[in-house]
Amino acid sequence: MEYKHGEQLLGWGTSASHGAEIWDAKPLFVGDMITWKDRLMLLFYPKKFFLYRFIGKAKRQKGKEVNLLKEPFRILDVGCGTGAAMVDMKKLYGRTCDVFGVDVIRMQIDIARNKMKSYGVWPHIKWYDGVHLPFGNKRFDAIYCSDVLGHVEDVPAWLKELSSVLRPGGVVAMFSESKLGKHAYIRNYFMKRGLNTDPHAEYHISLYSKSELTALFKKAGLDIVTMRSSYWAKFFVHPDELYEALQGQKKFIFWKILNRLLYSLKKKTAPYSLALAELYGLFDMMTLGRWVESQGYVILAKKQRGKKSRK
Repeated sequence: MEYKHGEQLLGWGTSASHGAEIWDAKPLFVGDMITWKDRLMLLFYPKKFFLYRFIGKAKRQKGKEVNLLKEPFRILDVGCGTGAAMVDMKKLYGRTCDVFGVDVIRMQIDIARNKMKSYGVWPHIKWYDGVHLPFGNKRFDAIYCSDVLGHVEDVPAWLKELSSVLRPGGVVAMFSESKLGKHAYIRNYFMKRGLNTDPHAEYHISLYSKSELTALFKKAGLDIVTMRSSYWAKFFVHPDELYEALQGQKKFIFWKILNRLLYSLKKKTAPYSLALAELYGLFDMMTLGRWVESQGYVILAKKQRGKKSRK
């Protein structure tokens, strides 16, 4: 099963008239060894900062209980794309970690296999239909998943499937798209007047609120440790993400002018403006993100011990 929008692939890449445009992100860590500079670089990637740290903490905990050389820490990247996060995690966690990936687009898997080898990482990647994971029960210690849930047709069943391949006490480190939260004041102002500023709106088929996501995870046997909202002040720090939708409007004159000015300023001061925006994102998620309901959440969860797996 592949997700489609008309005759075009939906999600996990952007579609165009000639087919799907593949998201081919570059790994953060490309050297043979992780340096202190590499670790500092995570400060400019706030989502990965939280997700990678949470998985690393779970790995260290397992290392206190078993010999990881004999029983490696196993991670599954769901929606692995062309393998960038898989390369990062293998280099970050080392030889006591095995990283596996699945994706619904075969072309991305082919690219990932070649690319990962070029970075010295063996590609344990499989295609899956977006519904049934090609692994047995309780196979993994951690699941990494970023920007996927919003593209899934049946989220309750999908979360249950993720929970099934996770060992009791295993962790889920996820970034999930969401509905606009009550504190996304400017974007809600536009939405109430008929303008959706989400640049990926046509691909997002399953969006939930913070409370709905919490309930869905709980039902799947996953207890949320923490949720962090991202970029409360997105209008000001990422004007480029609202630019196309807003500048195509005849109304919202004040907001269009302000957006154009911010967009121009960010473009002229790049890459420093981008670095500052990402540092703000980290600060935002570490402070206000605990309570603010904006749009998009880092979700760090743990599987309940004793939870039954699929039959």
